[in-house]
Amino acid sequence: MKLSEFAEKSQNSLDMEKDLTSTYDEMKNLSHDELLNRLQEDIKKQKANGSFNYEGMINSLNQIRAYLPNGVYENMIRIIDEINGKD
Repeated sequence: MKLSEFAEKSQNSLDMEKDLTSTYDEMKNLSHDELLNRLQEDIKKQKANGSFNYEGMINSLNQIRAYLPNGVYENMIRIIDEINGKD
């Protein structure tokens, strides 16, 4: 790997970490219902504008699964599946 590729990858990782921290700070005080409603709204917007990526959404959710209570994770999967039409 070239130094420039390493630097770009490192910067992307830092940017992602900042985004995650920012999102966490924004949402940490929301109730369970508020979080699920926000997820539903985001998915509906993505489907409406053609940017919804089911596999990407599931992969992202799996990356943060360790930080979620099991029931919340299962509800989020259910919501994504329902909106995607897989249920």
